[in-house]
Amino acid sequence: MNTPKVSIITINYNDVEGLKATLTSVKEQSYSHYEFLVIDGASNDGSKEYIEAEAEHIDYWISEPDTGIYNAQNKGIVKATGDYLLFLNSGDTFYTSKALEEFVGHPNFKGDIIYGDYKYEKGEKIFADTVTPYYFMKTSLPHQSTLFHKKVFELMGNYDESYRLSADRAFYLKCLLSGKISFQHIKYPLALFDLSGVSNSPEHLAKKQAEDDRFHRELFGVYYEDMKALYEANQEISRLRKLTPKGILKRIKHKLFK
Repeated sequence: MNTPKVSIITINYNDVEGLKATLTSVKEQSYSHYEFLVIDGASNDGSKEYIEAEAEHIDYWISEPDTGIYNAQNKGIVKATGDYLLFLNSGDTFYTSKALEEFVGHPNFKGDIIYGDYKYEKGEKIFADTVTPYYFMKTSLPHQSTLFHKKVFELMGNYDESYRLSADRAFYLKCLLSGKISFQHIKYPLALFDLSGVSNSPEHLAKKQAEDDRFHRELFGVYYEDMKALYEANQEISRLRKLTPKGILKRIKHKLFK
């Protein structure tokens, strides 16, 4: 079995209960060739005290002020020594105790950015086998189910901290457009996703949309307007399909099933 060293990086700020869930999940993993790093943003809810109490299970930790999610993740990148890096933030957990072992041991575990799927409280998300530039116009990939080879950050640099909510999506697109980084999907639910995270908060939606538009403009360049027009056209087609008898019936069935 392939046994690369995995750096599991967990960032935390005032989420001691989420941190407990994540650390417990990491400790339960059957795959042992990993290091665990905790980057805490000077929490005042007991997180630091919990980290100190669990220090024997943590290879590196720090508790100090940061400027946001990606500043904290970049701190983790700098300290990581693994062959692959995984960002499993507070509240996110592995799907099962064998999840990391089975993911790394999968026949398709190869490439630079290897992404899986995730489960959440009442469902699951299965991602596309192939990603294109347009894919990142619509959506992104799951950081909690993605392993990045260390060379990705060596070649592409770290996260752009000028983005407070969209730096991971911008980074994926930057890597894809570079032509230097390979992507590989493994149809396997590596993680349980905590839907209460900042990126899913309605109060941050407008800011996130503005950031998405900014990096799309920057990275797509002269192709931005064409990509935006294609996206808007597909959105309108999707809206109209929902109004057809077939679309209405589908929504009724979905509601009944739920």
